[in-house]
Amino acid sequence: MGDIKHPDQVLESVDRFRRGLWNRESVDRPPVGVAPDRSSLPVKYLKVDFVKGEVLPEDLTPSLVRTDYEDASFGRRVFSDDWIPYNAPWRAIPWLEAISGCRVSYASGSLSGAHFVESVEDLALLPIPANNGWLDCLRRQTEELVATCPADCFVSLSILRGLSDVIGALRGLNGFFLDLYDAPDAVAAALERVGTLMRDVLDLHFGIVPVKLGGYGHIHGYWAPGPTVVIQEDMMGLASPVFFHDLFLEHEVRLVEHAGPFTFFHFHSTGYAHYQHVLEIPGLGGVQLSVEANGPSLSSLIPVMQEILERTRLILSVDSHFDELVDVGRHLPRDGLYVVVSDKFVSEEQAFRELLTRVWA
Repeated sequence: MGDIKHPDQVLESVDRFRRGLWNRESVDRPPVGVAPDRSSLPVKYLKVDFVKGEVLPEDLTPSLVRTDYEDASFGRRVFSDDWIPYNAPWRAIPWLEAISGCRVSYASGSLSGAHFVESVEDLALLPIPANNGWLDCLRRQTEELVATCPADCFVSLSILRGLSDVIGALRGLNGFFLDLYDAPDAVAAALERVGTLMRDVLDLHFGIVPVKLGGYGHIHGYWAPGPTVVIQEDMMGLASPVFFHDLFLEHEVRLVEHAGPFTFFHFHSTGYAHYQHVLEIPGLGGVQLSVEANGPSLSSLIPVMQEILERTRLILSVDSHFDELVDVGRHLPRDGLYVVVSDKFVSEEQAFRELLTRVWA
């Protein structure tokens, strides 16, 4: 398999990320990446049919699953963009949920953590991490990816869902939201334990993955000059921001303090009401916003994105409302911004160059 990106193009993109995103220098255009649409469904990386109802750590072998890099190399026709190729432990696995004890259920082409904690009081008795092999599997997967990493590829953290997402997986959706009202102290104690697990997983990853080209890559296709992670609390997009502020904000502050200044916070456009509380987190590197079809239009998000860019950096992932990007891009500062579009919108090199001309000429 040949490299996806020419070494000179990777170096050029790294420099653009350094200057435009991180240093917030005045640039001709922000970094712009074209991400494979297939990467949003990593369960499709299966090489053979999976016939069991539960995925176990020993199932994760190269004969079962393609890597991110392998999949991205198929048919890619945009090469001068700034998207940085990466590999990560199979992103279809809900890693933190599995390490906390959830079974990884397989059905109809999707993987999820199956809830099993029947009462909020039982959370305190739960061994975290669980003795089920998933933490060792994560370590092994990361080591293998480092050992086989292509020259133009970075080894990234996999998807690590938020503290609320993990507890929601353990308790189930209904149980979790009732716990917020009925047992906030028990939820807070569980947050402490899951937060410790998250920090340990970050330390595990960056203890294995070496610096490359002066920094690290990430599954959102960007480069950072130091260890980088995108954290999230998707469950809290379904709750009042008051709950995020009162129960979660302190834990997010500690997580960012531990992870460092190259930490982004992820939002879906369908659930970002707690974003102003997130912007209060000291030392946060920025916000990552995924724009989806069933959420607000891209144009309607202009005031929110402008507010974010006034205070920090923004990764704008455009998975829908692409037709509005030309106008929206002209309303956003170029410094501190990284724009990622799906290759379902920009599938050829010429289309990419035309996009740059239309928005940032």
